Amino acid sequence: MNPAEDTIDIEVQYQPLFELIEDEFDVEIAGLPTSSYSGTMEELNRAGEGDRILADTSPGAVPQLGPDEIDVVGMREAFGAERYFGTLVTTAESDIEEVSDLEGEEIASADIGSVSGGMAPLWMLQENGLDIGNAPEGGGAEGFTWRSGVAHDNAITELIEDDTVMAAGAGEFASIPHVPLDQIEGEYEDLYEISPEVDIAGTRDPELQLLDVSPAIPRAPIVVNTDWEEDIRYDIEEFMRGVDAEELEHDAFDLADELGLDLPDDMLEDYNEGDLDTDDYDLDEDQEADWQDFDDHT
Repeated sequence: MNPAEDTIDIEVQYQPLFELIEDEFDVEIAGLPTSSYSGTMEELNRAGEGDRILADTSPGAVPQLGPDEIDVVGMREAFGAERYFGTLVTTAESDIEEVSDLEGEEIASADIGSVSGGMAPLWMLQENGLDIGNAPEGGGAEGFTWRSGVAHDNAITELIEDDTVMAAGAGEFASIPHVPLDQIEGEYEDLYEISPEVDIAGTRDPELQLLDVSPAIPRAPIVVNTDWEEDIRYDIEEFMRGVDAEELEHDAFDLADELGLDLPDDMLEDYNEGDLDTDDYDLDEDQEADWQDFDDHT
């Protein structure tokens, strides 16, 4: 499992899927969060006979590993969207007005193995005339200082907290909640029409300024190692392709308990019943943070 967001406990997030497969096939899943996108590819690359690896990985893993190492068995759909975007953002008070202004500046980004948080931002920088050097191979850029290798949300945090960082490259799921809707509507139509994050644009502080958006990217491929040839592999693949989104929803009480969150019981009950309006609840500051954590994990 790719560590897309450092603030997310990815094993907790994936638990409904794990339980579905375990109950259906009487198996036990060993969840393995890797240290980076590249780490996920290394696990797949080293897999041999006897290994049974199912991975939710980056689109970049497919051409890098190739058909001798992995089979693509499906594509992820998230919140109804089959595609997503890479972004470049800066702070609201920054003097950076366009991507070309980043010449000579320091830029934080997600791992280079991430298409939306590493490859797409480099592509946007190059398209705007900046020299990316050998950054795509894990080296350094020539036209700017490239600080790569963290989760998407950590790249955004570095931008917000480190005055030396002038921009961040991250998937839209990490950046758009900080970007007001009026920066998107009419300016980036594909993002506006496709991204589920547009519904929560501008809901998180601090406000960030959107510098550029990549073309739409296919979401994560679901892959297996090619040496896994048992019948159960193909049965699991077929089963996963038939799963409905509702089957992957968390039980609110279990999720809150697993994360140690303090949220009103009636709020959790309303969530389970699909009848939740957060405006109905007067949450204190700590509970607001707990709700954000809960929502992120769903």
